[in-house]
Amino acid sequence: MAIEPGRNLDECARIAEAGGVHSVVCLFTDTWGVPRGKYLPIRQFLRGGRFTTAAVALSWDPRSDIKPTPWAQMDSEFKDMAVVADLDTFRIAGWTEGTAVVICDTVDLETGLPTALDSRSMLKRTLREYADLGLTVNQAPELEFHLFDAHWRPISDKTLCYSIDRADELEPVLGAIREALLRTGIECEAGNVEYGQSQVEINLRYSPGTTAIDETILFRLITRAVARRHGYNATFMVKPINGGAGSGMHIHQSLVDADGRNVFAVADSPGHPLPSKAMQGYVAGLLRRQLDLQVLAMPTVTAYRRAEDYSFSPTQVCWGMDNRLVGVRCLTPDAPGTRVEVRWGAADANPYLLSHGYLQAGLEGMRDNAPLQPVSTGDPHTDTTLARVAPSLDKAVEAFHGSEFARRVYGDMFVDTLTVIQRNELAAFGAHITDWEFARYADVF
Repeated sequence: MAIEPGRNLDECARIAEAGGVHSVVCLFTDTWGVPRGKYLPIRQFLRGGRFTTAAVALSWDPRSDIKPTPWAQMDSEFKDMAVVADLDTFRIAGWTEGTAVVICDTVDLETGLPTALDSRSMLKRTLREYADLGLTVNQAPELEFHLFDAHWRPISDKTLCYSIDRADELEPVLGAIREALLRTGIECEAGNVEYGQSQVEINLRYSPGTTAIDETILFRLITRAVARRHGYNATFMVKPINGGAGSGMHIHQSLVDADGRNVFAVADSPGHPLPSKAMQGYVAGLLRRQLDLQVLAMPTVTAYRRAEDYSFSPTQVCWGMDNRLVGVRCLTPDAPGTRVEVRWGAADANPYLLSHGYLQAGLEGMRDNAPLQPVSTGDPHTDTTLARVAPSLDKAVEAFHGSEFARRVYGDMFVDTLTVIQRNELAAFGAHITDWEFARYADVF
């Protein structure tokens, strides 16, 4: 279903009537990237396309537990915010019957402006900066996930990457996911069994602006919902199986000018591995700000289990051409397809926050004509001159908290609130006695 820009409630009503819609899933994402919201009866939705809910939803933990943060202290009265539908995203929900879905933004009731923690609004602001330069951003997040049975047992203990036989065995559920995506207006390009036990990947086609990121949120939601209906559990948790492969969120990005040219493919830099100065500056910006942005690319304790040498999860701050061991993989197959693939992200990251940060880093690099470090060839793990990613969540949190770039791009309220949220998460993890500890020590000491 094509989405027409500038849609109004009357047009939504016509779509709803044609599709037999009785309810609308109105969703926004919290800071973790988890979809939250409400089901509205279609009549109520058409009265204004908005509702109110507690603003603390933007600063609680993944389990909705509330602790004091700069955003919502215990004496803050936990006031409401408005949740306002972006009508251009209104579409039939292809994974269920009689339902539509719409992506929403969160708005401060007093000022009428986006809330300071609204990650989608941050990305929209950045895209306007690119538009002011005459540039359209094309993006395609690429995510992996794991399948478990109804009792959360892995469906396989074998690595069968790209196996057609294994894919055929899983086609009842994987085909249903692809069909639900297509019925929701989300175009798939491919799907395959992946590198880890019980791991799968489904690729979505690139889209301009916020569309690709909106569809990433819907993709995760649809995948989990359809899997449940087929007797499976799907998870985008980064590494749910000890010894298995981790799930990433690689973001492919390119820039197109007003004449439809891919500016990364403009050949204005003869002799350099990258064809254009714009692409060189963009990649240099990504590398320069990787450590500032790492807590957004790898936001959970478990994400750091994925970042291991020779795991196809990059552990160095480096770039290369068609090299799956580097942090920024530059693909130049042809002019339209020339793009960067930023490979640090984990599958559980908030894609709005991550896209916003990468685009700001790339824009800064282009504006500054930032120098680009030498291309990494072969095995980057043996290059001791390369900076490494932060080895743990606590290191990444403190780098973000002290980053001038992060404060300029995300704002002080967001940076300070995320810092407290993540410190609370680390404290909760540190206080928990793991199964490993009990098995290791209980019968010894």
